[in-house]
Amino acid sequence: MRKVLGLVAVSYILCATTGAVFAEDSTCASSISTSVDLAYVSKYVWRGTVPNPDPAFQPSITLANDKGLSFNFWASMDTTGIYDNSGTFTEHDYTLSYAFSQGCCSMTTGYVYYAFPNTTFHSTQELFGSVCFGGLLSPTLSINYDVDEADGFYAALSGGYSCNLMAWKKTPTTLNLSAKLGYGSSDYNSFYFFGQDKSALDDLVLTASVPFEMNGKYKITPSVSYSMAVDGSIRDALAANGVDKDNFVAGLTFSTAF
Repeated sequence: MRKVLGLVAVSYILCATTGAVFAEDSTCASSISTSVDLAYVSKYVWRGTVPNPDPAFQPSITLANDKGLSFNFWASMDTTGIYDNSGTFTEHDYTLSYAFSQGCCSMTTGYVYYAFPNTTFHSTQELFGSVCFGGLLSPTLSINYDVDEADGFYAALSGGYSCNLMAWKKTPTTLNLSAKLGYGSSDYNSFYFFGQDKSALDDLVLTASVPFEMNGKYKITPSVSYSMAVDGSIRDALAANGVDKDNFVAGLTFSTAF
């Protein structure tokens, strides 16, 4: 109940803030944007762990205004019977965030509530912040602190590069390449990696994607990622518990915004 009340309180603050914006600007209704992503992945890999080694359907919807406030709902549905949950959702994530700029940097801060319906896992909560320094590779440092179940932090350094694909001159598109290196505190790693009570590098993720636009309204993005656990003892713990420590993930995402 405490967690639910916390989520309701934060949601109320967001609504109240948005309402204040409405009051100040009668045209604010037109500044609210909605984006929808419907993703299908060959397996669900998250920060070095593998919540589902089988394919999953992962829809997402985001509401945002031009003041930097946004709300995102993301979910994951098992599509096979590996955990006797075929066709049911096993995770719901609710994210409230605020984005702003300071000099040449872009910053985001917010709150995430993780719920796990149809499972025995307990819900948990995170506070997070990130800084993108801009430039060629857009290096970004992010820190997520689990204030509930894990009571520890996960930090990540990421970056990316995009280049035009000349083969599609009539329909310009890009090849997007990105990399992320994650680090967890001892409490975080102990919770998520079978009692590994040590601060260590958790995962390295390399991703390539190519978005294709359709009629200027829709986008289809195939992607492929490679994820590996980095620390030796974490790799051993994953292997000992039957969890893949190296993973290739193929994905296909349909997106639209209005």
